[in-house]
Amino acid sequence: MKVSKLWTDLSAGLFQGLDASALETFRAPGGLNRRLAAWDPAEQSLRYFKFLLQHVAQGKAEAFFERYRRLGDVTIGRPVSVTVEGCAINVDHLFAVEEVMFVEAALAPERLRTIVEIGAGFGRTAQAFLCLQDQLQSYTILDLPQVLRLSQLYLRRVLPPALFAKPRFVNALEPRAEIAADLVLNIDSFQKMPRETVQQYLRAPVGQARAFYTKNPIGKYEPASVGIEVRDRATLAEGFSLGLCTDVVDIFDTQALAAARTKYLAAYSPGPTWRVTADAPMDMFPYLHHALYERAR
Repeated sequence: MKVSKLWTDLSAGLFQGLDASALETFRAPGGLNRRLAAWDPAEQSLRYFKFLLQHVAQGKAEAFFERYRRLGDVTIGRPVSVTVEGCAINVDHLFAVEEVMFVEAALAPERLRTIVEIGAGFGRTAQAFLCLQDQLQSYTILDLPQVLRLSQLYLRRVLPPALFAKPRFVNALEPRAEIAADLVLNIDSFQKMPRETVQQYLRAPVGQARAFYTKNPIGKYEPASVGIEVRDRATLAEGFSLGLCTDVVDIFDTQALAAARTKYLAAYSPGPTWRVTADAPMDMFPYLHHALYERAR
């Protein structure tokens, strides 16, 4: 029987001289099992990420792909993509379409003419709302000045001139007049802010809005649970103190996640006159949670 050179070399190296003690760690990251039954969980490649992205995208309904195709150019910046239903799906725009569809399911289009987004990143959610919601009249982005420059450059590049006339870019560090809006958005950035800053935003502009949508983590997690070794515990402690949901949660325990979601929905409520009208865990990363709040009528 002929044996491949690959397995001749592996047998002479990794599998040489095994004894019973090998059973203690052979399935741990970096262990022997990476050559037997599965890839190494900690391997340095895009393999797991692309399979996860493809798996989530394959589960989407046709309505998702119809909207995704309307976004225009989603390739600027060379994102990692997989091809599903003829669409080059990247994780940023997959999230953006999910966010728009979540809001669409809860708010009628005629109720959504003005949006304020707190912390827009490079502008992927702004791109999605502006391309998919024709009735939008304005879209205000509040952000740090350096990041505002990125979103301004990006949206100028991807949006037709008629749509690029709608966004307004406002420096979050400067004094500003009250900004009224039908909807205020915050996506995965309140959890990076001091508690008092989040509370200020919940008073204004959220407090002046008709509805508030957030998608943030429902708690903190230990870096070791995802294979990250942290040597600077002081920096980690600061990160654990940010946002409104600071309990450390096992994000791979479904019962722990369920308990944390109840606290999350209470923590991000803008006030006693508001109610949750829609909420759901995020598909890809269920420790983040979609929540839409509206003023009680």
